Amino acid sequence: MDDKHKNFKRNAPAETLFERPVKYDTRVSGARLRGRHVRVRAGMKLHEAELLPDAKCSFKVEFGADSVWLGYVRRGTKTVLLPDLGRKTVQAGEWFIVRIEEMQVLAEKEADVELMSFSMCPHVMGSLVSLCETVVADKLHCFACVNQHKPTVLHGRANKKLQWLSEQISIASADELKGRMELEARSLEWISELVNQPTLAEKDDKEFGCSAHDAEALRKVAAYLEKHLEEEHSLADLCRRFYINEFKLKRNFKAMYGITVFGYLRELRFQRAEQLLREGELSVIEIANEVGYSNPSHFARGFQERFGMKPKAYQNMHQAGAEKPKDVN
Repeated sequence: MDDKHKNFKRNAPAETLFERPVKYDTRVSGARLRGRHVRVRAGMKLHEAELLPDAKCSFKVEFGADSVWLGYVRRGTKTVLLPDLGRKTVQAGEWFIVRIEEMQVLAEKEADVELMSFSMCPHVMGSLVSLCETVVADKLHCFACVNQHKPTVLHGRANKKLQWLSEQISIASADELKGRMELEARSLEWISELVNQPTLAEKDDKEFGCSAHDAEALRKVAAYLEKHLEEEHSLADLCRRFYINEFKLKRNFKAMYGITVFGYLRELRFQRAEQLLREGELSVIEIANEVGYSNPSHFARGFQERFGMKPKAYQNMHQAGAEKPKDVN
């Protein structure tokens, strides 16, 4: 190593260096608490924790400074008491964003909870918000504003990709370089996906002249498409199923989600296909059928347009040395 690189290493701020996760296993007020935390980027930490209560209990958590937390409940129900906001509950499968300095955690006997979260100061959150689309930035502004000191909370149901990314983060070891880089990549992808959740990314109904009834119908259409990727869909069928006329469906869906109905479906299908290819348990043809493509050639061409390589090549790239998901009881 030459002198220039030696000096760089010696003078580099500690928070910019890669580090292994810190694991812990302790007890707090009648509950076992175990997990790990690791610095993902300067000013941003990943926390993964399991709370295993032996009896009904509560304990106070003080963060020592104004903090923003972006998280997801993997298992159980997280219940906390927040200053000025009172009791808040987030269920398994839900994401949350909260800005707090302290909280009181409430736990019931044998009601285990597993969650992951990213902590950052409002300044770092502000740099993240500055890159978001306007509609998202407006909703997240209170988490980054230096003059905002009251506790603030948002939460919603996570889509399948956000859930899957959480699972991938949980199995990334981070004890060696490949795992550490995978952890960072998945963490940043998770945050990017979070700020594009429909609850945050969709506009208020009044912004595009949509009635409350039609807005609810559009949300149901989006949820239905996500759950039925393998099926054939038509605008006429969706209109009949959700009681909305075709003109409103086409115009208002694009206004709400920034993409056409079938563009949205196509994106969902390729997101799911990408997940299945990474898992490596199905063939390309099986995956094509799983996401609604009866013609493998059409699937392969569309996948290459979306990800820059053919699905088989993508699968082979991620199968080499891939870790298998751990069992979850």
